[in-house]
Amino acid sequence: MMTLHYRRPKFYLLAIYFLAGCGAIWASQTGYELTVLVFVNLGSTAMLILGAIAILFSLWQLREAFRPDPVVIGEAGLQLKVAGINRLVPWGAIDAVFLEPYVNPGSDTRTHRLVLTPAPGVDVGAKTDYGNQADGRPSIVLLAVDETVHTAAEVAQALTAYAGPRFLPSPLSMEK
Repeated sequence: MMTLHYRRPKFYLLAIYFLAGCGAIWASQTGYELTVLVFVNLGSTAMLILGAIAILFSLWQLREAFRPDPVVIGEAGLQLKVAGINRLVPWGAIDAVFLEPYVNPGSDTRTHRLVLTPAPGVDVGAKTDYGNQADGRPSIVLLAVDETVHTAAEVAQALTAYAGPRFLPSPLSMEK
């Protein structure tokens, strides 16, 4: 069995953001002002807003740190807590599993996405509105592998062991 674990943020950085936000809010309430680039004066309201943003960011990242692991690959199937699915999907309900190469349009980073194609007539609990790159069948994008601590090769190895012929690796899927 292999559990895909999300990448976790560095907690000391979250503490620094939270404390910086608290400090900025405290400073805004005690009359301090911040001058940026010698001539841009940020008043107490701007400091209050920046402090609130820093605190909200740190709390959001803390929430993300404790979200459940998205996928467990095992002999019985895929235990999913991702893409609106929160249940075990047995191998019999899965027609194919792919590792597709993907370029993140926001940052141009290359990664792989784990894509599930349900068996015909099976409802896995999510919309199959994505046509996979291999053959265009309706599929579900589960997650990008770079969101996890595992490499595409490790995920491919686990899928080969447990999914057997349902795992359809493409020659492109192992490039990194």
